[in-house]
Amino acid sequence: MNALNVLLRMPGETDAGMSAVEVLNRTPLEQLEKKVKELKRHRPAEEVRKAMVERIAHAPLRDFERLKGIYLKYCGDTPK
Repeated sequence: MNALNVLLRMPGETDAGMSAVEVLNRTPLEQLEKKVKELKRHRPAEEVRKAMVERIAHAPLRDFERLKGIYLKYCGDTPK
């Protein structure tokens, strides 16, 4: 795989240099599930799991059930 292919598969050029917490905090709720899937392909699962916990901790209560569902679907399998 050449370097160009690797760059094209990155989650997004604006995500480069940002922590997973920063990426998820800037992602609208409607796009969060897609962004979590992308991050899990390119970042350590533990980093993504911690970022989701951080997002849930600071989210409005009305978003909790939706965030919990995304967490359990994509991060629930990560060993603690």
